[in-house]
Amino acid sequence: MEQKKLTRNNVILLTCLIVTIFFFPALATHRLLLRDIIFTAIILSGIFSLDFAEKTRRILIASGAVTICLSWLNYFFTNDLLGFISFLSFFCFNLFITVFMIRHIARSKQVTITIIINSINGYLLIGILGAVLLAMTEIVQKFFLHMDTPAINFAGSGAAGFHDYLYFSFVTLTTLGYGDITPVSAFAKSLTIVIAIAGQLYLTILVAMLVGKLLSRPEKSNNKL
Repeated sequence: MEQKKLTRNNVILLTCLIVTIFFFPALATHRLLLRDIIFTAIILSGIFSLDFAEKTRRILIASGAVTICLSWLNYFFTNDLLGFISFLSFFCFNLFITVFMIRHIARSKQVTITIIINSINGYLLIGILGAVLLAMTEIVQKFFLHMDTPAINFAGSGAAGFHDYLYFSFVTLTTLGYGDITPVSAFAKSLTIVIAIAGQLYLTILVAMLVGKLLSRPEKSNNKL
C-alpha cells in the first residue's frame, strides 16, 4: 500500500479514536448508537491502517464484518450474552491490530509521520481495549456469576455506561488515579494493575525505540555553505 494511503488511513483511525475519547462521553443521549457507529468506524479504519498481507487482510475483513454485525445486533436486540460476545469480538479484533501496529513500529527503520501516528493510535487503542475489558468484567460478574458486589464502584447515582469505563481506563492507563472510580472485585483490581502497567511499558518502550531509530540514522552529508 502506498505511504500516502497508509498515512491517510491512520489519520482516519486517529480521528475515530479522538472522537471516542473526547466527544462520546460528553453526549447525554444516543450514546449506544454513537458507540456502535464509532466502533464500526474504528474497525473499518483499523483494517487499512497497516500494510497487511492480502491473506491477513481478508481474514481481518471477515472478522471485522462479524464484529460489526454483533455490535449492531446487540444494539437492536439488547442481551447480556450478546453484549459480552460483541465486546469480546471487538476486543480480540483490535488487540490484533494493536499488536501488529506495535510490531510495525518496532520493525520500521525510519521515524516518519505515519510511524508517529501509529504510535499515538496504539496508545489510544490500549485505553479503549481496557474500557472494553472493564465492561466485560462487569457483565460477567453481574449477569453470569450473579455476584452481589459490583466489579467497579462508580461515583454518582446513575447507572454506569461505556463512557465511565472509558474514563476509568484512561485515568488508570496514565496513572492519574483520581479515585472517584475504584475497582472492587479481585479480578477488577488485577485488570486495573494490568492497564496501568501496559500504559507505562508502552510509553517507555516506545520512546526508547523511536529515540534509538533517530540516533541510528546515517549522518547526512554536510550542507554547503
